[in-house]
Amino acid sequence: MEKDIEKGGGDFFPLLDLPGFPAGKPVRKALIVGGRPENLTVYLSAFAASLGFKVLVADGANAFDPYVISKFARKEGFPPDTLLKKISVARAFTCHQLATLIRERLNPMVLPGASPLVVLLGPCTMFFDEDVPGEEATLLFRKTLAKVQEMSQKGIFFLMSQSFSGFNKRRSFLLRELTRFADAVLKLKFSDDALQVVLDKPPLALRRPWEVFEEFKKIT
Repeated sequence: MEKDIEKGGGDFFPLLDLPGFPAGKPVRKALIVGGRPENLTVYLSAFAASLGFKVLVADGANAFDPYVISKFARKEGFPPDTLLKKISVARAFTCHQLATLIRERLNPMVLPGASPLVVLLGPCTMFFDEDVPGEEATLLFRKTLAKVQEMSQKGIFFLMSQSFSGFNKRRSFLLRELTRFADAVLKLKFSDDALQVVLDKPPLALRRPWEVFEEFKKIT
């Protein structure tokens, strides 16, 4: 993984080498979905931090695992504590907390001239909560996505992951809206002895091994 920010022109997602992605369509909002997508997303957070990106994690699924960062650091020859210090993590335990975190607290943490990557773990999860009325949760979710869109248009990259496990089927439309919202969608498929990644949006076959993904599989 001999890459750096300069090679990608300051962009994060081109460094992931998504083969065949249509030229001229910038990826500012990527989504990883499927069974247990959080660890790959955290792994990519470590990858970004190792390249010099400022990484801000908003965890709405209580899914941030620091041991994934440590495994990446040891594999790549970084002191784990040093890499962990480059990743800021804030957890939310209600949809209102997550919305406030994204809509009000992210912007002040983005410094001028920085190359930020904002990671959203479980952006739908808290909005599935039946204790929050459906109309209220839906309105707040859409306002939150609108803020993400506004920030992405200013050059901020968003990497999101959403598990398919245990979601509220009555609010599955939130998942559909999140998928439409993303510029690119990667779906993870697990079996007993294999882990595959499929580029769902745009619907293109990965013509060669995705380097970062292959490296991730070595530590899982």
